[in-house]
Amino acid sequence: MRRGENSPLISRSQMEQPAAEVRGSAALDATEPGAHDARREARVRYLALLACINSVSLGYQIGAVTVSNGLVKRHLDLSNAQLAAYEASVNIAAIAGAILSGLISEELGRRKVFLLSAFVFSAGSVVQALSWTYASLLVGILLVGLGVGIGLAIDPLYIAEISPPGGRGFFVTYSEAAISAGQLLGYVIALIINASMGSCACAWRLMLGLGVVPAACLAYAVIFIMPESPRWLARHGREEEARKVLEDDLQWDATRAQAILEDVRAEAAQAPAAGQTWLGLLHLARTKPAVRRMLLVGVGTAVAQQLSGTDALFYNYVKAADAVGFSRLWKVYATLVGFGTCKLITAFASMYLLDTVGRRPLVVASAFATTTVLYLLALVFGWATEQRGNSGYESLVILLFYAYVIAFEIGLGPGCWLVPSECFYNDIRMRAMSLATFANRCTTTGVVGTAISIQRAWSWSGFYAWYGSVCLTGAVFLFVFLPETKGKSLEQMYTYFEKITGGDFGAALSASEGGQPALA
Repeated sequence: MRRGENSPLISRSQMEQPAAEVRGSAALDATEPGAHDARREARVRYLALLACINSVSLGYQIGAVTVSNGLVKRHLDLSNAQLAAYEASVNIAAIAGAILSGLISEELGRRKVFLLSAFVFSAGSVVQALSWTYASLLVGILLVGLGVGIGLAIDPLYIAEISPPGGRGFFVTYSEAAISAGQLLGYVIALIINASMGSCACAWRLMLGLGVVPAACLAYAVIFIMPESPRWLARHGREEEARKVLEDDLQWDATRAQAILEDVRAEAAQAPAAGQTWLGLLHLARTKPAVRRMLLVGVGTAVAQQLSGTDALFYNYVKAADAVGFSRLWKVYATLVGFGTCKLITAFASMYLLDTVGRRPLVVASAFATTTVLYLLALVFGWATEQRGNSGYESLVILLFYAYVIAFEIGLGPGCWLVPSECFYNDIRMRAMSLATFANRCTTTGVVGTAISIQRAWSWSGFYAWYGSVCLTGAVFLFVFLPETKGKSLEQMYTYFEKITGGDFGAALSASEGGQPALA
């Protein structure tokens, strides 16, 4: 059975709903697939790939900084505290970017937000590359972070708004795969530059400056290729433009394009309107249990991802490898490339599994598996740092890092962006998604900013045990609160969350398709 259009048309939970509740999903998926569907799937895939260039920029920054931070520290004579501040600054600025994104995106539209993100990120990459002082380096990384924050929420959201329900998990996961691809690209390019230029001051400048390339590619794609989100157009009274995008750009036939527009109108009439700010959204959450549950699920999932400590682990991997006794820097960099490759392959596997196995079982299992690996790393580092240089322990550390990458990337990594991009209804989606991004980046800032202090206070073993404990907190949260959203159209989400928060504790317990706990 092919993915997407040939997948089961209506899930068991949808079949239990009244016909009116599932009309939108059926309108999208009920026709017999054919050449038209293949063209549409190809077109959505193409646009999704273009949109996730934005995430390639973030991944490249992570990879380039991981390899270049030692050179930056040496050439600019930075202290450990300054280096930690530099690494954390990208997330501090991303918090501001997420706030800005939430304020402007509903007015400007998705395409203009993409453009703004690309421009700011490009400017930051150039400033970093030309920096001769710590202050100018911070300005550059802050601009990069601002661009990341503005754009981080927009590509999974844009992809969700152009994808059919049956393939949404597959296409939105492109965003996480793109971060992995960018990270791998950053490792490989930095390795090549390091091998050819050595410790030359120009090496790290080139590593960081090349971040302008994916941002420039995104800007070109937005200006010349990518259409505006049809759901954004429909919500802003531009139905004819939305219809044109649906029929011409996304290859829906006229009947199904009309059905989508009718579903957007029907949802707008049923779901409550929120104010244009986060305060309006939070006020609405106080009075509407369905909105409150949406925010709990969407924002909580985004936070749970970063409670795994993933950014702190890889930003500090070179230091951790040195503590174990890796004697050759090329060996450290080679393992980073291996991790990046494994991360990308696993992200591709998760694309298929999220639409077949489902969001809830995959994300929850991933969170508990990640927790287990972190505790094992804590145990092994306790031995490995005592017997520094032991090849057996070195190999075991590398093996466990591969296990961490697989455990995280199979569900928790992509789920962080997939669930928030689809669980909110149209009127609040962008503001709520920017709130989830804000919470995600705040958590990342705390995790990265305190990583070195935790390691110094508690040793490397304590470092991994700490992140294992906070990751366990996130895993328990997901087990208790995360419902299944696979197979539902975006216009069904408000009705679905109303149903599971309607005051019926038993209904809340059976909110997931598998009948697993999902408390209101």
